Amino acid sequence: MAGPASGSVGFGYVSSHRHVTEKYLSDAFDPECTTHFDLDLFKPNVSLFSLLNSAQNRGEAAEVYVHLLDNPALPHDLQNSPIQTAGMDIDSFSWTNSRIRWSMLFDYVFVWHLSMVPLYEAAGHPKVIPMPHAVDGDLCVNANPEEDRALDLGWVGAFKHSQYARRKRIIKPLAAKFAMNDVEQYYSKQETAAVYRQSKIVVNVSRDEFPSEANMRCYEAMGSGALLITQIPTELTDWSFREGEHFVAWRHEAEIPELVERYLADPKRRMEIARAGQELTLRRFTFQHCRSRMLEVFQGNQNEFFAPARKWSVEDVSLVYLEYYYRYQLFSAAFDEFSILRNASRRGYWKGLPMILKMTRNSLKRALL
Repeated sequence: MAGPASGSVGFGYVSSHRHVTEKYLSDAFDPECTTHFDLDLFKPNVSLFSLLNSAQNRGEAAEVYVHLLDNPALPHDLQNSPIQTAGMDIDSFSWTNSRIRWSMLFDYVFVWHLSMVPLYEAAGHPKVIPMPHAVDGDLCVNANPEEDRALDLGWVGAFKHSQYARRKRIIKPLAAKFAMNDVEQYYSKQETAAVYRQSKIVVNVSRDEFPSEANMRCYEAMGSGALLITQIPTELTDWSFREGEHFVAWRHEAEIPELVERYLADPKRRMEIARAGQELTLRRFTFQHCRSRMLEVFQGNQNEFFAPARKWSVEDVSLVYLEYYYRYQLFSAAFDEFSILRNASRRGYWKGLPMILKMTRNSLKRALL
């Protein structure tokens, strides 16, 4: 599939902190129409002009720059970009107000949670595009029939982070009770699809601080033809999935084992719901569909610029950059930005100073530990 016009879509990310959703989405693009900017290879506040020049030196070109807003890096000069820019805001439930301010640097902002879209629009961003989590449709075309599904339950997901305490509490006892894959193992995208193709049921447990999230595992499970059992309320209903038709819902942790047993004992009903979930997922919620939606947006507004920050003062732009670098504790970038801010206005200096002081204090604390 072609890019926005004759050039390509450029994806900016830090490879050592790359979000899997951004990676899978960029993988869905034609490699010949994609340019990659690994910001690990540059300063965290590298100028966007330098990035575009580096691509040109490689014989590549980007007509749109797409940046993952969950990176310990943010290219400078976005407000002066000669090409369109887009922010990918995947986990917008974290630092929401900050993320909304950062989004103003970009001509478009793609937001992965429908409930968050009105917040960005109310703040004044003119091009907020909702984007769902999804599955690689190419990995779901040969989903296993019922007789080849040897696992009662399939599970792929992390336990080690603090936001997954509930997940660990739920999944570990299920692994002792039902036939499951190795729940402690790390699985690639292809391996995850293989696990789900062998699973009759997949129980989803989203992160503790945002339990209603319809994460990528929901779509991978349904796309692979397994019955999804997930908590309600869930964002799935925002995207037109219906409880009892496309997925099964749990409301209390204690009822999960009973639900699993009930649907293992009723293969007809289980497969009926699983097939409905799979059909809707593969029709509307694949990374291939997300890619098409993104290109549709770019192609529909070629050569137009929408970022509110393009019309802002140096002080206002610099404060947004400083907040970003402060949040990610990027000292060198933050102090560079503070120098710009100090020269821009006295008011900007006093607004930015608390962030610099907090960063300095945090650095000293860590040094003394």
